[in-house]
Amino acid sequence: MPKHSATPILQGIVLAGLCGVGASFAGTSHNDRWADREAVIYTPTRMPAFGSRELVVVLHGGLGNAQRIAEQRSESGLNFNALADAGGFVVAYLNGTPVARGLSQQRLGWNAGTCCGVPASTQRDDVAYVQSAVKEIAAHYGVDIQRVFGVGHSNGAMMTQRLMCETGLYVAAVAVSGGLENGAEKCPSARGKNIMGLHGEQDHNVPVEGGRGRGLSRVDFRSESDTARVWKESGANYLLQVIPRAEHAVESLDTEIRAQEGISLAQKVVRFFGLPVGP
Repeated sequence: MPKHSATPILQGIVLAGLCGVGASFAGTSHNDRWADREAVIYTPTRMPAFGSRELVVVLHGGLGNAQRIAEQRSESGLNFNALADAGGFVVAYLNGTPVARGLSQQRLGWNAGTCCGVPASTQRDDVAYVQSAVKEIAAHYGVDIQRVFGVGHSNGAMMTQRLMCETGLYVAAVAVSGGLENGAEKCPSARGKNIMGLHGEQDHNVPVEGGRGRGLSRVDFRSESDTARVWKESGANYLLQVIPRAEHAVESLDTEIRAQEGISLAQKVVRFFGLPVGP
């Protein structure tokens, strides 16, 4: 496995204030604080009975944040609001913590193990944070804690995989443009669970074959083949799909999936989770 460093994955995101979240959808976005961090929770108008609802947890990439995804200003392919309206599930867009000193306090990242940036170098306990936040959100919004699903992009994909490896939080997960970066060789918590990796063939930030990317991250990443080996040896049902012509960005992956499969990235994720997609 290649060596790692703790430099953030930089995606050049410029942040702006929260405005009009969810205004174009039938449900409601709630900008609130869970486990001491701001998050955006989307609830559709129609949902199953309290206590039996499903939850999709969305983790942004390095230098992103929850509000930008919820407002469809970046990583918009991971906005599930319209599908939540159709399927009746809750969506939680969670925030990491500042990823690099000297940058905006809204440019956030996750401690996915040895990546990325300040959260990793200071060993921020993001595993405990996500578990705590999901527990609070589930209790408040009537979610069945056994029906929680996770998805993330880039650094958020790595964090999603770490959560699958180290906890029993998610029943299934999708990692977009990021492998398993916590150094684990076995993940007992993932036995029997469904995990899908989506990775662009032309991803030069986090290469499919591993090693150092061309971006500003300066990280030697684990290869997708090595990630797949760990999941399979751990007894997980792991599916890796390398998307032809797609690059690192969510927008590139969404465009190519739409062209090649006739569905959006978000639809692909929801179908993998087995959630209702509406008429």
